[in-house]
Amino acid sequence: MSIVSQAKGVLTKRMDCHTAVQGEGCFDEVTWAREVGLRTHPDWYPGLTAQSSVADFQLLIHDQEPGKCPIPCGALPRPKGSPAAGSLLAPTEGGGSVTIKVLSYNLFWWNLYGVRGGNGESAGHLIKAETVEDGLFDVMGFQECENGIRVLEPVGLMDSYEVLQGMHAVCLAYRKEAWRLLSRGSKDVGEDMKSHYYGHRGVVWMRLVHKATGRKLLFANHHGPLEVNSGGARGGDSIAKNLIEILRSSSEPGDSIILVGDFNANSASRTIQALWSRMVLLYGGGSFGGVDNIFGNMDAASVVRRKNLGSGGSDHDAISVTVSVGTPAPEELQRSPRRTGEVPSGALQATNALKVNPPGDDWQHFWCGQLEPDVGYVPPLGSWSRVISHRPEMGDDFDVAAPQRCCRLCQREPRCKSWTWKEGGPRRCEMYGEAPSKKESMTGHVSGLPASEAARE
Repeated sequence: MSIVSQAKGVLTKRMDCHTAVQGEGCFDEVTWAREVGLRTHPDWYPGLTAQSSVADFQLLIHDQEPGKCPIPCGALPRPKGSPAAGSLLAPTEGGGSVTIKVLSYNLFWWNLYGVRGGNGESAGHLIKAETVEDGLFDVMGFQECENGIRVLEPVGLMDSYEVLQGMHAVCLAYRKEAWRLLSRGSKDVGEDMKSHYYGHRGVVWMRLVHKATGRKLLFANHHGPLEVNSGGARGGDSIAKNLIEILRSSSEPGDSIILVGDFNANSASRTIQALWSRMVLLYGGGSFGGVDNIFGNMDAASVVRRKNLGSGGSDHDAISVTVSVGTPAPEELQRSPRRTGEVPSGALQATNALKVNPPGDDWQHFWCGQLEPDVGYVPPLGSWSRVISHRPEMGDDFDVAAPQRCCRLCQREPRCKSWTWKEGGPRRCEMYGEAPSKKESMTGHVSGLPASEAARE
């Protein structure tokens, strides 16, 4: 159905409207938003009250995450310029141009520095080589970082940088000559699933001012919860919303905002998909299907250079992006591959990473397509299924002690399109031949998709 709505005296044609009805996923989203979300997180629903219509809630959900709900019939379009719930305003245009070179790097600390003693300072030399070739980084975010000075000092970079050690082995660094620190902070945003538990996960940030132009930058660094692609114990949507809320509350209108990290989530996950609707994915790496990502609140056209620097002895690649904010970028940067169309968009690269870097079957290189904690899948009637009870004495194919083992069995089975792992009673893994027809809230259950199906989504 097509409709025509009128807002502020302007007729606007809205195509293919559909108001959600019971039994549809969108209806469940709207119901949760009205009955739970508005009460617990009213800031996620600007302009809405308990008296707002179903269509108004559905339109806001559509604006925020179009894949969850279609445009409803009968709702006025949101005024132009009003951000969807949780979205971030773009940086101001005026105030001169500043080029910001960013690094994100998981250092694999326990192995690279703990077991191998720094491996001849391989990570530091990787960073140093890039600064010699293409200039100093403005800001750097390290994950699995017990001591940022230990990384930079042996290769002679500490004279250029101020290092901030954050919680949960997350480090920040900024170029002292170009930037001045205004404030800093950190906060927990999630927690690992108990099947692979190291503890809480957070985000560490710093707010800087560019000395030459006065432009402000909020730079944040996040190391996401395990299992990979689960969003941890609270789920990916919760992680994304917590991150966005912290970025909003820690910044001021007009700030440039950059969020980097090893999210322990790639583009198949709810975490990254939810962030896509609120920020621009500037660049994503290839490790573990693309768990290393750099997001920003600036337009993708601001990107003038993207670069994968290699691993430097880590099990992740260091990734870099350069953005130009304000007036047009310097001429030499306008000649970069991004300007000529040779480098695909960050979102496309992230999606390609799922296909180029599929999960390995060994645990060191394994990752699951998508996991949803405390959710049970209901398969369509008549679809293929297989149930495996936990009997490890019968071999690896019967060891379903944890949800990731169920996912691995599903990824080995060509017929498996979705799965549910159940903890209560004897643990068991249920594999299904089709995507779920329904999802139900079930404590102690974990459900998900194999990597091949998640990549298609």
